[in-house]
Amino acid sequence: MAEDNGNLFLKYYAQKLKSFFNSKDILSFLLFLLISATFWYVHALGKERETNIIVPVRYIGVPLNLAITNNPPSEISLDIRDQGIRLFEYSDMRRNPLSIDLSRVFYQKGEILITPDQLKSKIVRYLKPTTLLLDIHPDSLLIKYEKLSYKTLPIEFNAKIDLAHQYMFSDRIKVQPNKVTVFGPKNMLDTLKTIHTECKVFKNLNDTISFRCNLLPLKLTHYSVNNTKVTISVEQFTERKVQIPISTLNCPTNLAIRTFPIVVNATFTVGLSRFKTFNSSDIEVYLDYNDLKTDKTSKHILKIKNNTTHISNIRISPLEVEYLMEQK
Repeated sequence: MAEDNGNLFLKYYAQKLKSFFNSKDILSFLLFLLISATFWYVHALGKERETNIIVPVRYIGVPLNLAITNNPPSEISLDIRDQGIRLFEYSDMRRNPLSIDLSRVFYQKGEILITPDQLKSKIVRYLKPTTLLLDIHPDSLLIKYEKLSYKTLPIEFNAKIDLAHQYMFSDRIKVQPNKVTVFGPKNMLDTLKTIHTECKVFKNLNDTISFRCNLLPLKLTHYSVNNTKVTISVEQFTERKVQIPISTLNCPTNLAIRTFPIVVNATFTVGLSRFKTFNSSDIEVYLDYNDLKTDKTSKHILKIKNNTTHISNIRISPLEVEYLMEQK
């Protein structure tokens, strides 16, 4: 019985509250309350107020052959005064860093001091014309630096490349620029021979591609460029067969070396775009007199030299030939 009376009591007051909030009086009251709050907020924004803001600092113009050795402040605390609506514009979401340009202040002293007057003049230009600067902390900036050694090194492209079936490299992998100037401590630079790029992985590559590739960073150093352009040339290949004459190297002028046969059949892999451009100097098949001087037989294995980047997988027949040395 007591439970039923409690439920009736709750329902009665719930209906009373519902009718109260649905009445015209309460709606009018809420409307006027909203208008009053709006006028109060606008009035408050129009009044002058004081606040503190934190401004990020960015140091620019540092020559490549110099390094900052201390940790100058990365932000500055400012006490300012302005109208509330203008102070709102200094919110963190909209604030740009204060740039400290050091390009013209490096001498041989090893440190730079941005004095309070110099810092204040930079900040005043950073703030809005209506904003009054009250206080700065810190009120000056000390930047310590040292001169770095430098060394120009080749860039080595680092990659794992899996070519698609019946595709080959049609040229050397091109890296541009292929050298970089590295700035850092001399004892560290003395240990460096090359600068590597980040590792790239290509699977089933079937077309020529060009892309920017970042250089791997090294502690205590920085580079004249941070990336390089890499071009990997790829195309379909086919096989070609040609006859190549056998030549001799390092043969004295008073001797002649004759081979039997005088030509070999060569089979090699070549890109489709170069199939018809084979030159007789692209592949050399030869005997070296320096190898024959101590040879006690009349046969010798031929040597092959590939003078191109677009030919690969060279096979010759026969591999071994008979030869004869004759006095001229």
